[in-house]
Amino acid sequence: MQFTQPLFLFGYFAILIPIIIHLFNFRRYKTYYFSNVKMLQDVVQKTKRESQLKHLIVLLFRILCILALVTAFAQPYIPSSQKETKSANLITIYIDNSFSMEGNTPEGTLFTDAIENAKQIINHFQYSDQFILYNNNFSAKQRSKLNKEEALQELDSWEISPNSRNWNELLAFEENACANSGNFNIFHYYISDFQKNNFDFTQYSHHDGSTSYLIRKPAKEISNVAIDSCWFLSPVFRKGQQATLTVRVRNCSDEEVVKLPLKLHVNGEQKAMTAVDIAPNSTADYQMNFTLGNSGAHSAVLEIEDVPITFDNKLYFAYNVSENTMVTAVYGKEQNRYITALYGKDSVFSFKAFSAGRIDYNQLRNSSLVVLDQLDEISSGLADELKKYLENGGNVLLFPSATMNPSVNSFLASIHAAQYGKMVSNETKVGTINMESHYFKGSMSKNNGRLDMPTATQYYGFTAFHADESIMSFENQSPLLFVNQVGKGRLFLSAVAMDDAFGNIHKHALFFIPLHNIGIRSLMHQKLYNIIGEDHSQVVNKSLSGSENVFMLKSQNNGTEIIPEQKNLGNETMLYFNERFNEAGLYDVMHDGAKLAAVAFNFDRKESQLNYHDEKELEKAIPEKSRTQVITSDAKDITGQVVQTVRGIPLWRWFILLALFCIVVECGILRLWVRKPKNVA
Repeated sequence: MQFTQPLFLFGYFAILIPIIIHLFNFRRYKTYYFSNVKMLQDVVQKTKRESQLKHLIVLLFRILCILALVTAFAQPYIPSSQKETKSANLITIYIDNSFSMEGNTPEGTLFTDAIENAKQIINHFQYSDQFILYNNNFSAKQRSKLNKEEALQELDSWEISPNSRNWNELLAFEENACANSGNFNIFHYYISDFQKNNFDFTQYSHHDGSTSYLIRKPAKEISNVAIDSCWFLSPVFRKGQQATLTVRVRNCSDEEVVKLPLKLHVNGEQKAMTAVDIAPNSTADYQMNFTLGNSGAHSAVLEIEDVPITFDNKLYFAYNVSENTMVTAVYGKEQNRYITALYGKDSVFSFKAFSAGRIDYNQLRNSSLVVLDQLDEISSGLADELKKYLENGGNVLLFPSATMNPSVNSFLASIHAAQYGKMVSNETKVGTINMESHYFKGSMSKNNGRLDMPTATQYYGFTAFHADESIMSFENQSPLLFVNQVGKGRLFLSAVAMDDAFGNIHKHALFFIPLHNIGIRSLMHQKLYNIIGEDHSQVVNKSLSGSENVFMLKSQNNGTEIIPEQKNLGNETMLYFNERFNEAGLYDVMHDGAKLAAVAFNFDRKESQLNYHDEKELEKAIPEKSRTQVITSDAKDITGQVVQTVRGIPLWRWFILLALFCIVVECGILRLWVRKPKNVA
């Protein structure tokens, strides 16, 4: 047996008080006057012996009562066999503060009960111990070690969060926070409702030899319907175009959903509505058609009505309807009819072509794509402009000339790109198409086994070859079309020209697809929405010229203005989001009071699936050799179970009962042990 507060054992000296009192009581005498005491002598002797015995028994029980009380205050316990002997304890406590912890309990909510449980755990450790408290926010402060008082104060500031973490993320966070803790007994406590969607224990492991406790908060499984996600079928948005939006709705219940209204609002105006039917525990995809409005940023929201879980009833998203993208072609001997047909005949593009000797550099600087078509040479002036254009985030597409001179490779070498080698005159078919490339993805089926591949009668090889992204290759693995990143821009190099002398590749649809997508990349819609706690950045097109541009996000809901961290990437600006973005909704991207774009934030849909591990499932999921226990938490107060897991089996209650027993026995002796009177003749 050991004691949590051994200094209280000095209270044993309190037994001297009843001993001294009893000694003084034994020496006190009373005088009685009788006419004849001869007949009382025997009675007095018997009474004196009986009184002394009674006082000794009372004294014994009073001493036992004091000993029991002092021992109880010292908090005795039988040590746990799992506890190691080290200098101090390090306790990590995870409290699940996701939306699912808002479920009601008799005392409040699952989250408020979890806070109380955490305080109970902290109070049963010593002031010499250290604590790491963390929740789903994973803030920098939660990696710090706190003392007992700091830990209790920290819990009072915690709130429900839209963030959600899985089991592997929790283990990784703990491992980082508990680094260099070799002199501590380490205890891990996890207080959660343990949603199955987040807690997959197949990878359950702790590498620090610590002891872990899973404290399950009993939650009710509730029927729920959620808008899961949405996406557009077309990669380009143009004014007046008929857009098709696909919406995925999830039924997280055992009952069928019938004719649930699904509404689409764009810029506050209802654009479409449909009724959805969903089988139990499944998803259904529905398409909603509407006409795109004027150019510029548009904000939209999908909405259903479902109770009692409402955080996933809305899905916010934003998209941009752009003007035509500007494409500039610089040609050598004559304007290329194939390039003109590709970019000049499509209303998506604003196309202009210049000969190499009559270039409008202002036009070039403002272009989304510059096409260099079969230039025999690249002059120093054009080379300098192209370098600046690429460094600022421009896109250049280069088709080689059969008679080009070394100035072309000199330009490529100066920007550290791949360079053209010798001409290969063997007839070669296209062999590989990168279906995961940005310039092919979503444009055609991945099953290209039956495709009629085009053929090159001649093509260029490459020296100093490197590719940041390969788009197309020949059967012999020689590159046909690939990308080099240059500064903030992209250089697209083709092994063949758009000319009949190089074969029929330039006439084939497989070659037109990536060339078309390269041109419309600036028009292709960006990310429709961000998931709070998962997505931390978004690219916004297009950055204004200059280095002092500051973008601001303004909430469409309450007008709150936030200046995010941002990075200028030439023609694009990267916006970075932090923990301040924790409310679902729409934000306008503002610059100098003008709205340039919109961004949307949504809560993570993992919280929509409200099914949980019960205690039996948790016990089965824990490996047999792991030092882990499941603590029952049906009641709000788990003090007894926490104490037993921390210190071992507590004994103070038994000593309190012993003290009460001694008091009862003493009262019984004093009240019932009365000498019966005897008749004296």
